[in-house]
Amino acid sequence: MITVILLNILLSIINGIIYLFSTLGAIQTNDPVLESIKQISLYISPLNNIIPIDTILQILFFEIVFETAYLTYKFIKWGYQKIPMIN
Repeated sequence: MITVILLNILLSIINGIIYLFSTLGAIQTNDPVLESIKQISLYISPLNNIIPIDTILQILFFEIVFETAYLTYKFIKWGYQKIPMIN
């Protein structure tokens, strides 16, 4: 039951993030950060044929997610062991 609740919370967070990022394409701003990302993508696109940058970024993202999940697991395990009545 707790697992179902935690998975539903995680799914809701992921759906919220996906929704937010899906609406970003409709926003028209002159933000320098967004302009610099657009500009660097023009330089990276030709390089992507030689070095698979998108694949490298996907692997890096997966590694960050995995390490964050493992750190969260260790933190929960540490907190669980700090409760004196639970062995």
